Amino acid sequence: MKKILFTTLLASSALLIFAKPANAEEVGNEQTDLGIRFDTDGPNKPGQGPFKDNLALVWTPSKFDFGRQAATANIATYSNTVAGDQYIVVNDDRQEAETSGWKVTAKLSKLVSSDSSATELPSKLTFTLGDAQSYGIGEVDPDTNDFLPNPIEGNLGKLADSNNITVSKSVTLEAGNTTSTNIIAKTKADAVKGGFATKLSDTKLTVTKGTGAAGKAFNASVNWSLDNTY
Repeated sequence: MKKILFTTLLASSALLIFAKPANAEEVGNEQTDLGIRFDTDGPNKPGQGPFKDNLALVWTPSKFDFGRQAATANIATYSNTVAGDQYIVVNDDRQEAETSGWKVTAKLSKLVSSDSSATELPSKLTFTLGDAQSYGIGEVDPDTNDFLPNPIEGNLGKLADSNNITVSKSVTLEAGNTTSTNIIAKTKADAVKGGFATKLSDTKLTVTKGTGAAGKAFNASVNWSLDNTY
């Protein structure tokens, strides 16, 4: 089993304008936080490859974002704010006449605050998966001798034979649970190869207890694993 650099120029005249008199006394002081984040383009991100002659994850969701929320100690559910359709896409280009089954599984890490307190929020991520579809990965790039994966949009179709491609329709990932959950799989060895996709929808994060969350940002990650056995 295989398993920016910001540069600020400050003129000396400005320093003179805003310099304090020698007898100035500060009578108040407040602080305003500033932040900046550089996002991944699009709702999905490509896999690392190589894709040619391999079984590979081609596309996975680039991120899940649940926005800025008012803190509550009670159970609360938040919707994913990422614009655009998100997918899990697998491509099987193994050259054997008959290839083994495979499966994609997922698990969610602990949802933990990014400050020094490392506060953990009990939570779960839920989403629905659509029926399996075919995906056309495209042609091999002669410069790299590998596929340069086609975008998902415009390259999906109906599976010729979907009998052995299964999708878990309703998925729940508990934060911190080390047991993986099935996503999409090929359940038996046969000659069926090519690209396979399933669409995520209604993605939500439920925080079951928000005590200690006020004023903090929390992060977690979903690990998608492709195994060459079912």
